[in-house]
Amino acid sequence: MSEHREAEVRLRLADARARLLSTGETFARAEGGREPERSEVFRAAQNEIHAAEQARNRLLVELIGDAETVPIELAKRLGLTGREAAHIIDTARAGSQRMKAHLLGEASNSETARPVWTSETDSKQ
Repeated sequence: MSEHREAEVRLRLADARARLLSTGETFARAEGGREPERSEVFRAAQNEIHAAEQARNRLLVELIGDAETVPIELAKRLGLTGREAAHIIDTARAGSQRMKAHLLGEASNSETARPVWTSETDSKQ
């Protein structure tokens, strides 16, 4: 069962990355060192990648459970290094709410929720 879910997550992430690359804006540069204006399609693709990474991170946390270590084979299958996987697990267990929201998101039916940062959210913590 977990192999099927891992494959779904990997496919979702690959599709999102392909959509980002298909915009043709990935390596665009603007003059003066500023970031160029991005299209709505590009921004949507960025959000899809972030949501897919959050889904992957939630799956990793679920598969690891209470284990003290992350099997490197699992990390590699999910496209992570051992250090990245350990960081995700550590944040899920002991991280701040804000870091958890960014790294894991909120599981929903659409799984497209992405936390939004504003200067007001800093003062609420």
